Amino acid sequence: MNSFHSFVSLFFMLVTNVQHGLSDEPLSTRPIEELLYDKMTEMNLNIQKVFERLDKNEADAERQNGEITRLFISGQKVLFVEELERDGWEMVFRASSSNGQNVHDAWTKGVGVSSYKPKSMARSYSNHYRNNIVSNWANIGVKYVKYAYYENNQEVAYVIFNGAGSNINSWFDKRRVIASSYTDLTATSSFNRFSIAGDYRPGSGERRFLINSHYGGCAKDLGHMVISEEEPPNNLCNWDNHPKYPQFLYSKINTIDYWGREMFGRADYMAIFIKSE
Repeated sequence: MNSFHSFVSLFFMLVTNVQHGLSDEPLSTRPIEELLYDKMTEMNLNIQKVFERLDKNEADAERQNGEITRLFISGQKVLFVEELERDGWEMVFRASSSNGQNVHDAWTKGVGVSSYKPKSMARSYSNHYRNNIVSNWANIGVKYVKYAYYENNQEVAYVIFNGAGSNINSWFDKRRVIASSYTDLTATSSFNRFSIAGDYRPGSGERRFLINSHYGGCAKDLGHMVISEEEPPNNLCNWDNHPKYPQFLYSKINTIDYWGREMFGRADYMAIFIKSE
């Protein structure tokens, strides 16, 4: 059987599996849009695996079926959660930008979250995801915590912390920093704000998961990463103003930068991973 026939056979098998999956899913527990999105994402993952298998067996398989590949992959490789969970990491939280839901409340209190783990990091406006084990943080033997941002199916910024002996808030501390995508974000660097609670004052907006080094008056504020949760009253600082919330702002250079330069990236997702003992 040639490559194309192999693909067609496998493709229809995948479609059948998705249809069966939909009929077996308890629809009353999940929004139909979220269910369909997850099923199509799963199908996309399986199709990518099919092409990897065909490419390994026959070198010209991808060239012969290139148009079919682009039909499903849309010219961009989707970043799947199972890839991010290699080497022992487990994603226990994922927040989506611009979905109108408060990230701080979702992480600390479980407000408005979904317990269904997403399969990919493809762009969506789904509910924030929170694994139920987060509520039992002290008893799951957390050893390391990874805090990361993702944009256009790529990891664009991260910090890895020592999570031993921490609670759901205390792991996010500069003294616990082990590694980072930023050369100047270390356990010995100086910060004026470094916490999940961040900077939340009436009239100043809501800045959470804040890693900031200096407040010098809006244009001279310096930082690495922040979640902007809501528009500040009186438009205090331009870098807090966005069309939709929340927004995950990060320095696009490998060091600290001025928030006021408006050169910061806006990530699609924030995710928290853990490694347990």
